[in-house]
Amino acid sequence: MLKIVKYFSFIVLIILILLVGFVFITPMTFDSSTPPLNYGKVDAELFLGEGKEQALLVYFGGSEGGNSMTKPHNIKERQQYIDQGYAMLAVGYFGMEGIPQELDRISLDAIYNEIVLTLNNPRLNSNCVAVMGGSKGAELALTLASKYTQINGVVSLAGSHVVFAGPSFFADGKTSSFMFNDQELPHVPLTLNILPSVLMGDLRRAHEIALEDIDAAEAARIKVEDINGPILLVSGEKDHIWPSQEMSVEVIERLKTKGFPHPFKHIAVPNGNHFQPQNDFHPEVIKFLNEKFLPYCHASYQTIT
Repeated sequence: MLKIVKYFSFIVLIILILLVGFVFITPMTFDSSTPPLNYGKVDAELFLGEGKEQALLVYFGGSEGGNSMTKPHNIKERQQYIDQGYAMLAVGYFGMEGIPQELDRISLDAIYNEIVLTLNNPRLNSNCVAVMGGSKGAELALTLASKYTQINGVVSLAGSHVVFAGPSFFADGKTSSFMFNDQELPHVPLTLNILPSVLMGDLRRAHEIALEDIDAAEAARIKVEDINGPILLVSGEKDHIWPSQEMSVEVIERLKTKGFPHPFKHIAVPNGNHFQPQNDFHPEVIKFLNEKFLPYCHASYQTIT
């Protein structure tokens, strides 16, 4: 029996040594000057309703990767918007064949170009374009709209107020999630001091520790005041993945401080987790879009070019 225990102890030790070596050595071989494989490529699928001049909603999933709004289990959620007269462009930006495999230095320009290409469809109203997303996709939506003022509405579901580093194991949390004009956006790094919390499964605490880097967090703040249209934020009071309520409050405070001229609203879900804002509040999102987004974009004379 003692020999068996020693044997398995030895095996566990070898596995731990290999794991530690992999964790620390792999990032050392990472070349941040080389763009990720399939950089600048996205997966997009357009879902149209009936009629002409349909407003376009562009949806981004989160750090699960893939193209979430194309999945069978999301048909009902997607159809709620189609039934209200909206078209939906579901965008996958990593984690699929032919596009980047990790959430690392995703090109905002490529995503925007896909939106512009989609607007060539004669059944769409190019004056009415809103972006929406859940979790990391909400971070993307806010960031994208802050860079392209022709986008005139944003819905952030359990989102962030800053750009975080990409949660890529190979990049060691040191490269930005997003690129603009082929340059990394300022970001909050995900350094080794978050590792204990990650290993304990406390992702919220890991993000809170990352945000303690005050200078990085300030530099990485999304310039939401540059968004050219209404903004809706929905967050969970007890979000277990990251502090979405507190980060959404940061967005609201910045909008107030900067004198943001468009409608904005924050719905904080009492005792809500990370997923409730993304799954349970589509009627509230539709109400906001109908009442605040559609009147604004129909009154706008801008056309995306």
